[in-house]
Amino acid sequence: MNKLIFDEVLYSHKRCLKMELTQTIDNPLIFLGKQELQLKIRENNELINVFRKNVNSIFKQIKERYVFLLTDTEGYLLEMVYEKGIYNNIDKTGFKRGTSFKEESCGTNAISLAMRLNQLVYLKPEQHYCNIFKEWYCIAIPLIVDDEIIGYLDLSTIKDSMVDEMMVVVELLAYKIVSDYVSMVGNKVNNSKVKLTEKQLEVLKLAMKGYKDIAIAEELGISINTINYHKRNIFRKLDVRSTREAIAKAILTGLIE
Repeated sequence: MNKLIFDEVLYSHKRCLKMELTQTIDNPLIFLGKQELQLKIRENNELINVFRKNVNSIFKQIKERYVFLLTDTEGYLLEMVYEKGIYNNIDKTGFKRGTSFKEESCGTNAISLAMRLNQLVYLKPEQHYCNIFKEWYCIAIPLIVDDEIIGYLDLSTIKDSMVDEMMVVVELLAYKIVSDYVSMVGNKVNNSKVKLTEKQLEVLKLAMKGYKDIAIAEELGISINTINYHKRNIFRKLDVRSTREAIAKAILTGLIE
């Protein structure tokens, strides 16, 4: 373990102590509600499909005791792939779609550290904070498209130690997921021959710079209602459900730079 990760593990444990997180919790503490989870699944549908496709393609080629996890940018679990005959009780420990892997939910873990450090992190059981991970070996890595994180990939085993070579497997799997995601999102938009109007492009570019709707309206000299009208049309044309997703697709397909 390099010094940066070693130090961050210590800092993470201190943060957990400071927030008085109990090490003996039986389940993670934070979960998405049903409607919030459905929205997350819709927003990340392409990423989930690419994750499933790539994981399933290698699942039977490697040791069956691995657990593959995909989270969104905030650390909420979007999908899991594992051998149910081996890990038949994993859902009873609270690990299911919508589970949060933030520190305040389940203590120090590979995903929470990857979120802080923006790099691959490998943790052994004793380096986790909460007992629910005390048999987990975990490798987590951010999924990055054009310098923007779109989610996190985690490969874990429970009770079985992890060979160092699996870090290379995780890096290659992350690369393949990102590559296929970019291709899928790009083809989806290109195939529909999307064209945005000048005003729609202006709205999107200002949103990309971090402008809120009211600031965009003031900058362009139009009303909030008009901004909402343009955004609805942008979402419809790009087949997205959020401004963030619209910006990502517009960048990936060259509509904006």
